[in-house]
Amino acid sequence: MDQVRKRKSAADRKAEIVDTVIKLSAVLGPDRVTTQHLADAVGVTQPAIFRHFSTKSEIWDEVSRRIAADINEMSESVESPQTGLRDYINRFLSFVSERPAVPAILHSIELQVENTELRNRFTALNRDSTTRVARLIERGQERSEIRAELSATGIAGVVMTSLQGLSHDWLLKDQAFDLESAGNRLADDILAMIGA
Repeated sequence: MDQVRKRKSAADRKAEIVDTVIKLSAVLGPDRVTTQHLADAVGVTQPAIFRHFSTKSEIWDEVSRRIAADINEMSESVESPQTGLRDYINRFLSFVSERPAVPAILHSIELQVENTELRNRFTALNRDSTTRVARLIERGQERSEIRAELSATGIAGVVMTSLQGLSHDWLLKDQAFDLESAGNRLADDILAMIGA
């Protein structure tokens, strides 16, 4: 007997579409995901996709909202500067390992050229994440855990750039190495360089 397909609420279907865009981006690359790919993966028609989102840019805008919210939630609770910095690095890389498309989406020139809202959201996300890390560095400097002569903003920039580079390296090497172990080595190296 054929099973009757259960109709999803509009909110559930929109969430499914966003999740599917992120998953497809890991396989195809974010700039190559078409609404036909999306419709096929979700199991609906293209017009059904456009009942939930009026344009492709609107889909990507919602994807950017989800990623920004998830990264902000992931990075909110940190403890001492030294454990907090390690925790931030580990949480970010764990987030990436669960959603391998995120680095490509965050840094896609094609997507950002076509969608000003997305570009602004990701620019703000990067700025806010860098500021969070800089505050951890400053707290470490106040506690004499991190060398006082270092620029907190400069070190935060090194941390963010290192995370981006490591994430991209992991993706380019087909996820052939353990990202968590690489993240722990990165944290060890950074903390060794900046420790008081």
